[in-house]
Amino acid sequence: MRIFDLGKSALSAQSSLMQQMAIRYGRQAAFLIMAAVFGLFALITGHGLLWILLVFVGHFGPVGASFTVFGLDVLAALVCIMFGRRSYLTTDEVEARIMRDRCMTQMRDSVTMAAVTATVATAVGRGGTRKVWDIVRGKKD
Repeated sequence: MRIFDLGKSALSAQSSLMQQMAIRYGRQAAFLIMAAVFGLFALITGHGLLWILLVFVGHFGPVGASFTVFGLDVLAALVCIMFGRRSYLTTDEVEARIMRDRCMTQMRDSVTMAAVTATVATAVGRGGTRKVWDIVRGKKD
């Protein structure tokens, strides 16, 4: 029964690990989507900026405002890309991996010990019973 308990613990740790990974990947996807939206805004603002530069070359008011909006959109997109690309393991995820690995190791050890014990017990049982029977019958090697 210990093997099944260890297997259940390993599956529980793997489930926790998968949940933590899903949360991390979801957060990354959200930041990358935000980066794409701000990138689209930067592209639209860039087109507006180009139009304003062509129409009002000598005036600073609309151009300065367009540069400011364009710069803020690009900055926000870069920040979101950096947050979206950042991937670090949380402490819960690390603990789940450690627990899973520990349970898997204990489960392998238990299965190995059970197999070795069964093999040794069977061999000793057959050989030992034969020796005792030979002694009882009075037969010598």
